[in-house]
Amino acid sequence: MSLEKMFLHEKVVDILLKILEVEKSGKVPYPLKISKEVGSPYSYISKVLSEFEKHALIESEMKGRKRTVKLTEDGRRVAELLQKLKEELKKDFVARKKLAILNSFVQSLNGSNVKEETVLPLLAEVRNLKNTDDLEVKEKAESLEKSLMEMLK
Repeated sequence: MSLEKMFLHEKVVDILLKILEVEKSGKVPYPLKISKEVGSPYSYISKVLSEFEKHALIESEMKGRKRTVKLTEDGRRVAELLQKLKEELKKDFVARKKLAILNSFVQSLNGSNVKEETVLPLLAEVRNLKNTDDLEVKEKAESLEKSLMEMLK
């Protein structure tokens, strides 16, 4: 299970973030369209939106026969924080910890006469870390790989 799914009830967050996305695009959010885009039944969307409105995260209005919604100032702030949290939870924390340990170990070796038998296992571990979706880990792993390659020369 991903941290994102563990910490955030996916559909509820998706609904709020969809409203934010639609508003940022300059359009008006409609519950039926939100329902289709997040893949949840209209009845569920309506229930969640009612809860959002009850807690002053959104305001709704009837325009003809269609209901529109919009984020309140507090709702927008919550949605933006959830968006940031969702991005944060996508990070590969295990890879980041391994990278920090490897980096620390490599730094302790720097400047000493390092044997190939010491560097090769480290190099293999660093290369494994490049298989993550976390771009920051990939970049740092590539940099650490270069450092290890220099030690082999």
